[in-house]
Amino acid sequence: MNSSADANRPANLIPVITLEKPAKFDPCNGCGVCCIAQVCYLGVELGDDKNCKALISNHDGSYACGLVADPYRFLQEHELETWKAIDAMKPGAHVGEQELKKVYRDVLGAGRGCDCEDWF
Repeated sequence: MNSSADANRPANLIPVITLEKPAKFDPCNGCGVCCIAQVCYLGVELGDDKNCKALISNHDGSYACGLVADPYRFLQEHELETWKAIDAMKPGAHVGEQELKKVYRDVLGAGRGCDCEDWF
């Protein structure tokens, strides 16, 4: 379906959930329900408390946090200065970017299992 509403939809809005949400505490499958149901405080800091600007839709129907997968894409340049300076110390290794990904992964609890309530 390719209506004019779809054509005007901002790229960051999620049109459909394609994967079933795992039970709470089971391994994450990237369904995206948690991020769609409630934007985390990091997503809110990106400027929208209704639709996370950093929620990435993958080709396999799963979703990922852009702050974990590709933080340089979602943060403003002044927020990246320190991390890019670390990158410059060892060109090509992306040490700063990898550390920033780890910071966001740890803060969000990514990889620790589903933390979204089983409310539906």
